[in-house]
Amino acid sequence: MTSSSSIPVAARRRRRVLGWFGAEDATAETTAPATGTVAQQRATVFRRLFDDIGTLIFSHALTPSPCAYGVLHAYVSGEDPGTGAAVAEQLRSGQGLTDASLARIAARDDEAQAGALSRIADALEERIGDCLAAVGESRGTAETFGNALHVEAGRLSSDPKGTISRIIGLTEAAVAAARLVEGQLHHAREEADALRNELHRARQAAEHDHLTGLPNRRNFEQRLRESIGGTDETAAVVALIDIDDFKQVNDRFGHPAGDRVLRFFAAFVRAGLPRDVLLARYGGEEFALLFKGMSLDQAVAALDTVRERLAQRSLVHQDSGELIGHITFSAGIAMVAGEEALTAADTALYAAKNRGKNQIARADR
Repeated sequence: MTSSSSIPVAARRRRRVLGWFGAEDATAETTAPATGTVAQQRATVFRRLFDDIGTLIFSHALTPSPCAYGVLHAYVSGEDPGTGAAVAEQLRSGQGLTDASLARIAARDDEAQAGALSRIADALEERIGDCLAAVGESRGTAETFGNALHVEAGRLSSDPKGTISRIIGLTEAAVAAARLVEGQLHHAREEADALRNELHRARQAAEHDHLTGLPNRRNFEQRLRESIGGTDETAAVVALIDIDDFKQVNDRFGHPAGDRVLRFFAAFVRAGLPRDVLLARYGGEEFALLFKGMSLDQAVAALDTVRERLAQRSLVHQDSGELIGHITFSAGIAMVAGEEALTAADTALYAAKNRGKNQIARADR
């Protein structure tokens, strides 16, 4: 029987998907290392991903629409954990996948985010309207006060005592009106501050993984683009890491236990690295790192220390007390020298998997 340590990540994902439907090649595994150019290797991976998505579409008699492809791509690739979890839940329900269920999954997050942003925008617009109304009222009060003072100035010589009394009354009314406007503006400012905080939370939710609390793939790739396109000449290193044999945890102990392992793993790696290292959940059991101001040797040493410490830990299922065992990871690491850095790290990650896992492979540049 072929050792699972020699199976590339994409091949294991392919086998997992096909295994759900009893496909003939569900157990077929290849031990041959990847050959050809990087472009050829990636083309092979993409072709397998496309085949896996097609298998799901035709096994469930789905319409091969952009919606179906987008949702299933997020699920099979692991790029969108939220969408992937929704598809997995639909499969576990025994109801299978339908065009309607995929449409609901696709619309769920978009509607929630769009609804929240729309509500915040409406509330902010209302607060701006309140502020403009208060400012307009204050301006009108000031003009009225000024006109009244002008009238009373003409009466001062003929009726000094009455004029002074009326001016006092006008002043008191103007002060009261100013205080009222001040209160309205203060209230509007408090509500605007609350909305700004809510908008910040919504932005955080859109840029962070809900399970681990780490930055998500979108956030990471934006930060990486900024690092590549910026004027900072500081050296940077990118790495992709993948938990070894994570599917076995889900299969043996269930997805809730798998989620706890992911949270533990994220916290352990985060705690073992310098704070200025960006760690993100890239998809499924895959994580991405950006080391700024480090050489390749320094980044490898820092990550390898975490790898060695993690391999010494033994986890226990907190519900049953059953031993989960050791959790290890493989990593590919490369210097950031352009937009191909992630591709180089990804290729190195496959090499680490092929060489036996629980190791870090450097990209050849």
